[in-house]
Amino acid sequence: MAVNVFDANFYRSANADLRNLNDAQASQHLLNFGLNERRTFSPLVDLSVYAASNTDLAAAGLTTNRQLYDHLSNFGVKEGRVLSTVFNGSFYRNANPDLVAAGLNNEQLFDHFRNFGIKEGRASSQSFNVRFYLNNNADLKQAGLNYQQALEHYVNFGRKEGRIASSSGAAPTPTPTPAVGDPLPPTNSTFRSATDLGVLSANRTITDFVGTDDRNDYYRFTLNNNSDVDLTLGALTDSAYVQLIKDYNQNGELNTGDGEVLKEDSGYSSSNADISTSLQAGTYFMRVFTYYTDDNTNYDLRLGVTSKPATTSTDPGSTLSTALNIGALSPNTTTFKDFVGQTDQNDCYRFTLNSNSNLRVTLAALTDDPRVQLINDKNNNGQIDNGDGEVLKEQFGSPSYNADISTALQAGTYFIRVSRYYTDDNTNYELRLAAEAVTTSQNRPNLLNRTLNIDPLTGTPTSDQVAGSTEAVSKDTTVSVIQEFNGNGSATTGTLFSDAFGSSSSDASNIEPLASGTDFTGILASNQLDSTNYSTNLTFV
Repeated sequence: MAVNVFDANFYRSANADLRNLNDAQASQHLLNFGLNERRTFSPLVDLSVYAASNTDLAAAGLTTNRQLYDHLSNFGVKEGRVLSTVFNGSFYRNANPDLVAAGLNNEQLFDHFRNFGIKEGRASSQSFNVRFYLNNNADLKQAGLNYQQALEHYVNFGRKEGRIASSSGAAPTPTPTPAVGDPLPPTNSTFRSATDLGVLSANRTITDFVGTDDRNDYYRFTLNNNSDVDLTLGALTDSAYVQLIKDYNQNGELNTGDGEVLKEDSGYSSSNADISTSLQAGTYFMRVFTYYTDDNTNYDLRLGVTSKPATTSTDPGSTLSTALNIGALSPNTTTFKDFVGQTDQNDCYRFTLNSNSNLRVTLAALTDDPRVQLINDKNNNGQIDNGDGEVLKEQFGSPSYNADISTALQAGTYFIRVSRYYTDDNTNYELRLAAEAVTTSQNRPNLLNRTLNIDPLTGTPTSDQVAGSTEAVSKDTTVSVIQEFNGNGSATTGTLFSDAFGSSSSDASNIEPLASGTDFTGILASNQLDSTNYSTNLTFV
């Protein structure tokens, strides 16, 4: 029979947003949400310690909090396994001879301590003795805490504050690095004392106080996926601020000059502080604080999280040389979902066109104002050389409209870069790509690969000798006659004649053909590239 390791009263008291749940609702919340969010559900159990102290569980594939919780309930307590820093069944038995005499098994020892031992002030592990903890922390004794309350204080606050809780002077076993997100901040750093909210996957509300005697409250949370996050600091009776922080260098301290404050807002008794932004998967901190020394206020900190998981196999690289290679495009739209912003400023994708194609690019589902660029790395140096015309197209998007690029491209390799434009832009996005091949009458290499091969011009060349030249064409078009020096279509060429025709009007009825009888003779005869023999290697484009 499974051991009930869940403490509903403790779960409610440790999580202000759950205080109105009954026991059954609290238990269901733990199974549906709390375990995944790494919420503390008992003062005697720490699943991080349980996993770190019992390495055979990970080897058996038990890595999620739900798997660890089920194993602990069904087997771990009965087997006398280490399950936290405050309770160790073997230590508890050996420290209390009456329990040895009573012949209590491991499950009975666990039940004895939570029902009787803690109230009697019995020592329960090498690193925790509730009598010692209460007697050696005058502020707790002055506050009138009983043994049960002292245990809960240690679990919720004392351990993070580095308080010694046993006569041996042994420091508590460090909580292992979380399975996801950043490592825990260094010992004695500012962020080490942050209340750990665990992995956020649903809405959460925290109620607390900041003021003269408690100027700063810090919270730590982790996102398993890229997400849209809404923070609201409300129910204020005085002014207060909320900051969203990323500890880039993981030193456990707030370095404002390094851009670690991602967002900040202030609230008052008449208005809330609000932060809405997109965040990359990872670990973040929140700071609630007062600016003026005489401000004192209770507050509600409300967090709304909407998961926007990436669909890319790996995070796209930030440079052309590390771009995510997505291979050849097809007429069917391919969609990639990811994030760009303060913590990941560029996402680069590499793709190929197997033939001349019409490319369609759309950047959609935006929460901020990024840009998308179509790039041709002409010199293959893995860098974007703006002065060399390598950015072929660029468009900007916003929450109210998509960024769209439609263009014809020659067969080859190209790049897409999605990037923030303003320094505080953060957005999840959908990048949609499709390319439809264009059938050409001739496929010559390089410069002349899209030309019309014509019979040699003879006598007095005019546009009438070029088939189709007197037909109306698209607006703002240029006609050129080009001579190839070596005749293979891939070496140096010279333009003998070039002229623009058509109309700049958007009205298709105003588009004009190249004038019938346009005389090329004078222009061709005066060129310095070759003789006036027009019957060799001339191409009309």
